[in-house]
Amino acid sequence: MQFIDVLKERHSCRSYLPTPLSDETIKKIVEGARLAPSAKNEQPWKFVCIKTETESKEISSIMANYYLSHKDDPKFRGHASIYATAKILESCPAIILVFENSDYIDKDKIRNISALLSIGAAVEHMALTATDLGLGSLWIADTYFVHKELSTYIQKHLRGTKYENFIDDGNRLICAMAVGEIAEPRHVTPRKSLDEILAIINN
Repeated sequence: MQFIDVLKERHSCRSYLPTPLSDETIKKIVEGARLAPSAKNEQPWKFVCIKTETESKEISSIMANYYLSHKDDPKFRGHASIYATAKILESCPAIILVFENSDYIDKDKIRNISALLSIGAAVEHMALTATDLGLGSLWIADTYFVHKELSTYIQKHLRGTKYENFIDDGNRLICAMAVGEIAEPRHVTPRKSLDEILAIINN
């Protein structure tokens, strides 16, 4: 399959056959994540793969019970997807839990976390697409330090154009990506081994 076809074929699957996945299959999946870029090459991740029926049902139960105990709270309105997700996890053959290897995340800001995760996936897709086109790319997080200044700069340059209201003060600059033809030898950054970042729990 061509790379662009891989991107087109990707979808959010919500129903799974009970066919077990081998450890080697899980390792191949996490290997893809292991090779992903990270700011300052921190690789701030660890993965735990659950492949047991008992543990999958327990994770599902924790999520479902949390929803059921909060569903009448006005602040929790609109979060019924938690219960639906719990039911999906109960029957899928493998769950890979992704842990951030730091204490930076504010656990109360789930919408913010979800947005950043989504942006991360989108940027990664851009990096892979650039590579497929024979281009080099650099995922840049340091724009965070001057995100207000850069946003003001962009807004100023969009004034008087048809994109004048495209960016406003409600838009937060998260990161940037440099893209262009490669003018240097490819270099390989060191990566943690699978043994350092993956634990597999089997029946």
